Amino acid sequence: MYEINNRNEHKIHIIWCRRKCNWKSKYWDYEVIKDSLTNEMLWKEFDYTTFGLRRIYETAKLNDELDVAVLKKSKTIIIEDAEYTEDEGYKIKGKNLEDYIYKLENLEMQYIDKKMRLIRLSQENGFNIKEILINTSIIDQTGREFLPFNSKIPFPDRIIGNLKKLDLDSKEKIEKINTFIVINDLEFPDSKFNSKLLSTACFLYDQTYTATLLTLKFMVGVIGLESLLVDGKTELSYRLSRNCAMLLSSNAEEYYDIFSKMKKIYDKRSAYVHNGIIKNLDEQDVVCVRNILREVIFKILELNISQQELIKKLDLKGYVE
Repeated sequence: MYEINNRNEHKIHIIWCRRKCNWKSKYWDYEVIKDSLTNEMLWKEFDYTTFGLRRIYETAKLNDELDVAVLKKSKTIIIEDAEYTEDEGYKIKGKNLEDYIYKLENLEMQYIDKKMRLIRLSQENGFNIKEILINTSIIDQTGREFLPFNSKIPFPDRIIGNLKKLDLDSKEKIEKINTFIVINDLEFPDSKFNSKLLSTACFLYDQTYTATLLTLKFMVGVIGLESLLVDGKTELSYRLSRNCAMLLSSNAEEYYDIFSKMKKIYDKRSAYVHNGIIKNLDEQDVVCVRNILREVIFKILELNISQQELIKKLDLKGYVE
């Protein structure tokens, strides 16, 4: 809800996304909720028939009960510089009300894209927004409603393939995701690790979902790991495998398991770099690289030290048999 006051003491309210969420988050931001394709309010709001909504969102359902994940927000912004004239109505910063709302919608689309990427970073899942629905009503100081704006904005289908669905089986799991997407920023401004490297690694992580070719999905994941865990001064295959295994393991058995996985991953990476061909590459190789990259990103955020300190720490770490 956007509340606008002008200098002549006219007062209007721009109501933004009026339908309330099923439960209240402790954060005032976007939140994931679980809804259903059988919800009459949902298909009415999106202006579909019940059959039309089912047809459009069949691939989005989380389970056979037709549950779907919906990203929603309600927010209030107070603006002091709205102006009103009888001839032109309300203007904000010299712009017509329609132009101002259009600008808000475009900013919101960019912000939603970041939240969508954070949801995919939070756990292995193929969450992808199909459409954005923004219902806006303007109410004057007498309570009269006028000039409704209803925007249904399609998003491109970026996720291809049969990927794991978002896990919304409990309120605890939903709250965990919502906490993650609120407290994390893909720019990582407060990280002691190189924030640009972290941001780039997260972009590469998301490319493992959205790249058009399987080889590209695999390679961008490996490049993301290299950017975080090696300094380019030593032999990459061993250094990357060792650093990754040391960072993610807590005992010798875990170390050897992760080291072995990384060695196989790097062998396939090297084959592609030198020959342009990767034999026996499948979707599970991409999932494996993506899971490791996500765990590495999480561990780096947890440690919150510089890349130089991290690599030094991993050099000194070892397990006694």
